[in-house]
Amino acid sequence: MSDDQSALERLIALVPPPQDPLFALGSWEELFAGLGTRLPADYMAFIDAYGQSDFSEWLGIGDPRRDEHGFSKDAEAREMGDQYRFFRSQWPQDNPFAAWPEPGGFLSWGNTIDGDHLGWLTVGEPDRWPVALWPRHYAHRVVDMTVTEFLWGWFSGELVGGELPDMTPLTCQPWM
Repeated sequence: MSDDQSALERLIALVPPPQDPLFALGSWEELFAGLGTRLPADYMAFIDAYGQSDFSEWLGIGDPRRDEHGFSKDAEAREMGDQYRFFRSQWPQDNPFAAWPEPGGFLSWGNTIDGDHLGWLTVGEPDRWPVALWPRHYAHRVVDMTVTEFLWGWFSGELVGGELPDMTPLTCQPWM
């Protein structure tokens, strides 16, 4: 791969987006107004390419904009923040992150069938937010990468980490 290829281009070469991706109906601007923040540009480009996607029937990444019923994911983000705050109050040693919308709080962008959550720590400018893992059965982890860098690294095997399963055979389909 060329060094000047973006992580998204490398990801698309490794696992093409679904032929008929599913997209939410709302706009990014509506979502930002509800959240009170923008989201990283690489994540928006990923969603614009892949839509709501399921990778190897294990990792789901949804389109956070408003759905056909008018439901926006900003409410879901706040609910997940409340859930994380509860876990942190019960088991603080196992839940070290701040919770969205607290400053630097964990904001989810994906989840696994095992109940693990992937997101960001919302520290600083959105394009510099690190990827964070809120797992069910292993230690929390922060990776100083964008979403597309992280996904490409994971799926290609370049990102080494015992917590991340081997995703082969690597497939991508619309996530319902």
